[in-house]
Amino acid sequence: MGVINLAELKPGMALAEDLRDRNGRFLLAKGTRLTLKHLRILKIWGVIEVNIEGISQKNVESNTGAQIDPAIMETAEKEIRERFVHTDLDHPATRELFRLCTLRKAEELDITDSEAKLEHHDSYERNMDANEILEDTTTEMSPLEFIRDDISLSTLPDIFIRIKETINDPKSSARDIAEAISKDTNISAKLLKLVNSAFYGFPSKIDTISRAVAIVGTKHLSILTFGIYIINAFKNISWDLIDMKSFWEHSIVCGTIARILASHKNIQNTERLFVAGLLHDIGRLVFYNSTSINARNIILKARNSHSLLYEIEHEIMNFDHTELGKLILKKWKLPMSLENIVKYHHYPMLSNDPLEPAIVHLSDIMTNALDMGSSGERFVPPLDQDAWTCIGLSPNILSLTIKQMEHQVRELVKFLVSDER
Repeated sequence: MGVINLAELKPGMALAEDLRDRNGRFLLAKGTRLTLKHLRILKIWGVIEVNIEGISQKNVESNTGAQIDPAIMETAEKEIRERFVHTDLDHPATRELFRLCTLRKAEELDITDSEAKLEHHDSYERNMDANEILEDTTTEMSPLEFIRDDISLSTLPDIFIRIKETINDPKSSARDIAEAISKDTNISAKLLKLVNSAFYGFPSKIDTISRAVAIVGTKHLSILTFGIYIINAFKNISWDLIDMKSFWEHSIVCGTIARILASHKNIQNTERLFVAGLLHDIGRLVFYNSTSINARNIILKARNSHSLLYEIEHEIMNFDHTELGKLILKKWKLPMSLENIVKYHHYPMLSNDPLEPAIVHLSDIMTNALDMGSSGERFVPPLDQDAWTCIGLSPNILSLTIKQMEHQVRELVKFLVSDER
């Protein structure tokens, strides 16, 4: 017998023990032969894994990808292993993520021609010469000086301040809030697309902002409005450093994964985790946008030394993008919970409240592993084992989360960053 991921279950498999949900409620008896109806119900119940008679996860894994050419599997594993060089593949969660990414890459290579297989590079590599001579980029600037020097970060636009004030006013009605949001037609249009997308999956169309306010809730809508505004705010960063569409794809995927993981932990305001994932690398945009340092050299040094980008940031600057990100959110007077997540997403156990930073920590790792967009990092950051323990989920949650994310994220990227060129 063995514990099998829900996504790998097949009709006819038999339960090796009584099946109960996370709260201990009895669902199905030992010996039950699973049917398609059972599989659909298990998904609705939120079951992640099941103990099955006469089969193990290892058996399932050995059969997965059996139809793919072994040479392609070998090529895929080599490419993925290079990206996982900073990780501990003995950890069960990292090992499972490595397996999923290898299979994903092999399937991608299997359906593309030989030229396409060699096309993929990080967005900034197209414009950067690895043989460039690195200049001395040491600086005595503090994170606060960075924020003060960037005029675009000094204040939020008047429209967002009005929206925020209206939402925070206890006398405001849903109509007042809807009117405040509707004054920005671009934000309103994207917000309506968001609430009508697979991200929410509402059964009927929501065609007005006032109805969106009523269904989604004012606090949730406020934080989503801000996330949409931020994507619109950074449009002029040089493509020599970062492809902004790729940056926001990375951020949206990270936020979507964080939102899904948060739902498995019964966190109520999952929109907060989505926006935290969306903003987790916001400090990196300050580096890229600054004239006070040569951000190109930070990227090149990380690339040439095969180091993690945030480690090189700290080596050169004595601080990294997480500290800048926290200061930006503080300046914008966003909730302290968001500041906490952004600052500690690489080292969540340093936080006094580590669960939500740990969720975004895992989400960022998964996004980098899946190679969906890029904020400049070439490698998969290491998983903090204590953070994984803090999250308290099974490695089998990873494949289910990835499938759910892929269903939601296509529309999000399409309409949130489609005009970012």
